[in-house]
Amino acid sequence: MCADHKKEKGLRENHNLVTVGWSILVMGLSLAAVIILWMWFGHIGPTFSEDVLAEQQRMLRERYDLPAQRITEDPAELQTPPSLRNLEDNTTDINSNRTT
Repeated sequence: MCADHKKEKGLRENHNLVTVGWSILVMGLSLAAVIILWMWFGHIGPTFSEDVLAEQQRMLRERYDLPAQRITEDPAELQTPPSLRNLEDNTTDINSNRTT
């Protein structure tokens, strides 16, 4: 009777390990699928965003009869927000804010 009890207990423990094994396998395959999909079409780079933005601006300017604007090609300028592009010096004088 003891041998059968140990055999049953071993099967239950083995079943739990099989479940854990399947779970790890599914997680690994899911991670591999995400990495493959990202490599396939996920990383499109900054030039895609630049092209989409330029096309959107062109269409909106045409739609609302606004004058055409020059297209910026400089990567450093493209990474700077438009509100900060025309600043000559982005510093403030510490003494100008003091009251005496």
